[in-house]
Amino acid sequence: MRISNILAFGLVLLAAQAQDSRSTVYNYDINGRRVPVADLVKGDTSSSERIESVDGRRIPTEKVEERVLEKDGSRAVIERVIRRYDQNGHPLPAEKIRLETVTRSDGSSETTTTVYRGDLNGNLAVTERSVSESREAGGVQQTETRIERPTLNGSFEMVERQVGEARKSASTTEQDVTTYRRDANGRLVETARKVTHEVENGPATTEEYETATTGRLQLSRQTVARTVKSGDTERKEVYIYGPAAPGRPVEGPLQLREEQVIEVRKTAQGAVESFSVRRPSLNSTKELGPLEKISETVCTGKCK
Repeated sequence: MRISNILAFGLVLLAAQAQDSRSTVYNYDINGRRVPVADLVKGDTSSSERIESVDGRRIPTEKVEERVLEKDGSRAVIERVIRRYDQNGHPLPAEKIRLETVTRSDGSSETTTTVYRGDLNGNLAVTERSVSESREAGGVQQTETRIERPTLNGSFEMVERQVGEARKSASTTEQDVTTYRRDANGRLVETARKVTHEVENGPATTEEYETATTGRLQLSRQTVARTVKSGDTERKEVYIYGPAAPGRPVEGPLQLREEQVIEVRKTAQGAVESFSVRRPSLNSTKELGPLEKISETVCTGKCK
């Protein structure tokens, strides 16, 4: 073995040991066999993901590096560099995200997020900029986010606006976020809304609204999630309700379309998370079939 190869192997080994956690994702095929499909290594300031190729090789898909450029009592600047790879493992143009957060004396804050994307020559250009403001008034947390993108003449134009409110009491949490986007005439119109209601030690309900053919918002999706903890195991059941059939208008109440079961079990090395689903049976669209295990993630180290 060449000295360069030995050194490279040692550096990789040291890097892996320095990371906080390492996860391997397995999928289950039609025969119920567990097949490894991806690896994720995550640390405090970096992460990397690899997938299993058809010839059994591990190909990198994404690497993320983050560093703090500035941090004091009222201002923080973070830079995040994302490197992605194609299906053959060849590097694609990089992406850089700069987040600048300013906290004011009254408790309000403003975060400016600037997204830079690279071209084939390695040059970075701003492709999106957003400003998110947050303040509390009367026990209500109010947020507003304005998203801008460059136009053909190089100036920036607001293409999306999100307005949200969050209320929290001793036992409940409510959040309501409305999204406005520009229509064909250039006007910002209401296009989506998401309402979440969570009860402590109880269910969390999320309702999503989208613009219908009438131009008004219409309930398009609803999820109800329940989490139960028992010892070292946490089981989360998510019930997803939607239209009777994809592509058809919603008439009457939404119907149960899918049940998801996410189970996380702590181990001596970290944790194991399994993901299973139940979908409508072939005999009846109103009844769900048996629970099928889709994937399993085995994490070692500092697992969240």
